[in-house]
Amino acid sequence: MFKSLLMLILISVASIQLAVAGRILPQDVKSGMMRAVEYPQVNVDGTVYKLSPGSRVFDQNNRTILPGSLPQTARIFYQLNPQGELSKIWIMTPDEEVSSK
Repeated sequence: MFKSLLMLILISVASIQLAVAGRILPQDVKSGMMRAVEYPQVNVDGTVYKLSPGSRVFDQNNRTILPGSLPQTARIFYQLNPQGELSKIWIMTPDEEVSSK
């Protein structure tokens, strides 16, 4: 009985860690090469977008960073709001860069 309970707890903890380790992105994200222009504008694959009010930027570790901390260039996933502004940006990890090409 004790071994079964312990095994169940260990499996639960392992599955929680796997869910946290991966990054889940919405299905409607787009990808592209970002080049910073002048805040609040960002160039993605030749199209200049404005960052929306309250936009969220996630670094390679999925932590939120300030839009002013965006690198000058990076491969990104992004989402647009209904007004056509950038609402969310995820800076790609090296593994994501390889798989998105």
